[in-house]
Amino acid sequence: MLSDLWSDVRYRVRALVHRGRIEHELDDELRFHLEHEARRYERAGVPRAEAWRRARVAFGGVDSAKERSRDGRGTAMLETAIRDLRFAVRTLSRRPLFTLVAALTLALGIGGSAAMFSLVDGILLRPLPYPHPDRLVDVLQSYPERGLARWSMSPANVAAYRDGVPGFQSLAAYERAGATLDDAGGAERLVAEDVTANFFDVLGTGISLGRSFAPAEGQAGADAVGILAYGFWQARFGGDPAILGRTLVLDGQPTRIVGITTPDFAFPRPDVQVFLPIVIDPSMSHPFGLHGVARMRPDATLARVTHQATAAMWAWGLRTGYVPAGKEPRDTHMAALVTPLRTALTGNVARPMAMLQAAVLVILLIAIANVATLLSARASSRGPEMAMRTALGASRGRLVQQLLTESVLLALLGGALGVVLAVVLVRTFAHSSLLSLPRIGEVTVSWRVLAVTLTTSCVAGVLFGVAPALDAVRRRSTIGLSNNRSSGDARTRRTTSLLVVAQIGLSLVLLLSAGLVLASLRQLLNTNLGIDPDHVVMATMALPPQRYAMSDSGSARNVAFAQSVVEQARALRGVRSAAIMFPAIYANDENTDGYIVEGHTAAATGSDAQAVQISVSPDVFATLGIPLRAGRIFSAADRATSVPVVIIDEVLARRYWADGSVVGHRIRTTGDTTWMTIVGVVGDVRDERVSDPPRAHMYFPYSQWPGSRPTLVVRTAAGTPPVADALRRMVTRLDREVPLDNVHPLDDAIGHSLASRRVAELLLGGFAAVALLLASLGLYGVLSLRVTSRRREFGVRLAIGAAPSRLAWLVVRDGLTLAFAGVLVGVAAGLLATRSLKALLSGVSPTDPRLYALLVGGALVVSVLVCLVPALRASRSDPLVALRSE
Repeated sequence: MLSDLWSDVRYRVRALVHRGRIEHELDDELRFHLEHEARRYERAGVPRAEAWRRARVAFGGVDSAKERSRDGRGTAMLETAIRDLRFAVRTLSRRPLFTLVAALTLALGIGGSAAMFSLVDGILLRPLPYPHPDRLVDVLQSYPERGLARWSMSPANVAAYRDGVPGFQSLAAYERAGATLDDAGGAERLVAEDVTANFFDVLGTGISLGRSFAPAEGQAGADAVGILAYGFWQARFGGDPAILGRTLVLDGQPTRIVGITTPDFAFPRPDVQVFLPIVIDPSMSHPFGLHGVARMRPDATLARVTHQATAAMWAWGLRTGYVPAGKEPRDTHMAALVTPLRTALTGNVARPMAMLQAAVLVILLIAIANVATLLSARASSRGPEMAMRTALGASRGRLVQQLLTESVLLALLGGALGVVLAVVLVRTFAHSSLLSLPRIGEVTVSWRVLAVTLTTSCVAGVLFGVAPALDAVRRRSTIGLSNNRSSGDARTRRTTSLLVVAQIGLSLVLLLSAGLVLASLRQLLNTNLGIDPDHVVMATMALPPQRYAMSDSGSARNVAFAQSVVEQARALRGVRSAAIMFPAIYANDENTDGYIVEGHTAAATGSDAQAVQISVSPDVFATLGIPLRAGRIFSAADRATSVPVVIIDEVLARRYWADGSVVGHRIRTTGDTTWMTIVGVVGDVRDERVSDPPRAHMYFPYSQWPGSRPTLVVRTAAGTPPVADALRRMVTRLDREVPLDNVHPLDDAIGHSLASRRVAELLLGGFAAVALLLASLGLYGVLSLRVTSRRREFGVRLAIGAAPSRLAWLVVRDGLTLAFAGVLVGVAAGLLATRSLKALLSGVSPTDPRLYALLVGGALVVSVLVCLVPALRASRSDPLVALRSE
């Protein structure tokens, strides 16, 4: 049976591929049968001519026999489709301008959709590149009463979850860190990730050369080892496999390299250069800075594991006394946050990505409507052709099939161009500094994207082709074989009018969305940050722990080195002031803690429970432009041996001292028992997130609270050349083992915090511009069609004395009627659609009347400009030429 099936398939394929040879063989076979029959008549005495006539009559007709033979091959439907395809190619090639415009219009819609779907697929939909990724979860914790909506873990927390959650098969912890590479070329600061020894084992992948960490390497006293990231290995060591087993000096400690990650490994972030093992000491309840990733057991559920982890956190709270006395953890909102790892990685971008995907789908709909308008215009001119085909015997179904073949072919051409556009856009996105999106390195135009693009193209071809095809077939019996056409087919006018109204309405929705995002971003850029970032440069110094450890002698050397750096920096050309701070602002490296005001029995709770803590040298306020509101700033007298002092900001001062009597009161952090005297109050500062309201800040003298990674803050005079190289040379002169890392203008750091909003503005604004262009082309095409179809009417009007301006006004009025209808639809739809943008807006209402009026007015102005070209054509019509052509 299989052999018969295979033989049948081979025959059908041969019939298609070698159609000419098969036809020749069929002719030979039919001629043989006719000759055989004719000879039989000749042998009976019938003359030759009469014998051939009788043979043909007896055979029943050669052409009908050929058709029966062709039907027997089972390829008739496919052959018909091939003929329709060839006819469609010839038809489209005869109208190259129409074909090009329609294909490019579809390419914009399909290409944009394919590019955005590639981003959505790679970032949100595609499984993580690890074994059984659905079992990987992100682990954090929450303690809202202390203002900790998302709270990192201490080593004791990690041990509690690791040992107290039965649903976890394994759990690893990691923390962003840095490491100083010392070699003959000097000190170089690397981006490091401190991880538990089982980090790569929990993920189940990540090593391409060498091995992952051994369990013993996560114990105290183990030899120092490291794993290099693939990209850093290639860039720094040229991909030399001999690096395995080699010893590098990291943070002054010989560290043996045991492995290289895979090229695509980018967890927890793609910029990591080296992974180093850390030791988890269950007795350490501080500091809090670790993040967890766990693999659940196959039979575990997210809800059950979350409950188990929260119970483990409660037990830890009771055991350590972290919960206030007399209060049970279960009576608080303390909880473990267990989230699917993919959701944790992409949660911040899911809403903007969905918004942008909706935007490109709107553009695709506009493109489909635009091409449908073009095809409707073209269908109205093909009435005589349809009538001729009908007269020759073509059925309604055959006409629709041929016209739909043209539409689908046109859509596939647009889809092919769209794929090229999508590849270009995706590569641009992947290498753009604007897009700091998670998993961006995994984004490609995959086979799934190509399948969706092919399907979209075919569906689009049917959508924009079926109405014009049916309309053309409907006309076939009402239009004669002459070139006379009705000056205003009502159904065609209604169809094209609805399409144009839909295009204008959809484009206005995108304009409103883009306008709101742009207005929100402008509002954020004009927000008073409480600092003056102009001409401020920041650079972080990683101090070697061997000499600058947080001991008495190490702290003294730390403070002395920081003072030397500030003094040397002030002496550089163009530097107006310099200071030290730890940690830096807008560096994603903040330090927060609770606080207790003297005279109050408990720490603050809720959203006011945390204060940002920064150690600073005296000149930091002048350097950053933070105003002093009361008291004094720090001085040289505020030394390690003097009375502990602190400066707070107005946010904290207003909470407890509404009367302004702040200076002289005492305050301490919940993580320390040292009371500090408030000596000054400074202005509010917005840091880390420009869109958030100012938070409470506590500033400590750097001489009393030095840090391991102090940041040098320098304000330069306007027009001063970049000082990065001068700062590096200066720090190297003071201590060649101290690398200067992350030298950047403060403006750049603030701009980076708004990067996602800038991307949304850029993409949404571009989509809105494309949508408006397509809608304008649609309006122009409809008006041009109507001017052409009303040539006779305009000729008669001009012949009897109508003013050309009157004809122009008729066309403009027609276009403005469509534009006003589209604007009404767009405003109504925009009021509903822009509500979903509320989470992305800051200081702007989704229904801002001024913005609506501005964009609606702009859309109407563009519509008027589009109407002018066909209106001028109508006003310049020649009556004699118009009447003679009819």
